[in-house]
Amino acid sequence: MTNIHHTFGRLGVFTLSLALLACTVVARAAAETPASLSKKELKAMSATPADQERLAAYYREKAEHLRAKAQEFAAQADYLATQPATIESKQGISCNCTSHYRYFSKLYAQEAKDAETLAAQHDKLAQDYRSKTTR
Repeated sequence: MTNIHHTFGRLGVFTLSLALLACTVVARAAAETPASLSKKELKAMSATPADQERLAAYYREKAEHLRAKAQEFAAQADYLATQPATIESKQGISCNCTSHYRYFSKLYAQEAKDAETLAAQHDKLAQDYRSKTTR
């Protein structure tokens, strides 16, 4: 085969590899993030019980995602606590310290708790709307 065939073959493999990588990144990002609602949608979604239930489901999914992130950061902090400091800053402390991971783990756990509270509030609002309409 000639050099042209090798070049086009390599170019095809390279292009296909990039396309697969891009698809993988997009699919993973879509799987990790909860379904997002715009601010406009959030403002418009308070009139019916179905809207309140949809908001509650959104906040429950968001809380689940945040809890998973909190667990990842906690696991990373636990792992780093067992490892010797490999990178030190000018002050002599590790740059990859466990306190950063513990801080973000607590932060995400608190945000998950807040999202669960919002989900419960929207569930209650949906029940209140239903009870008002059945009277």
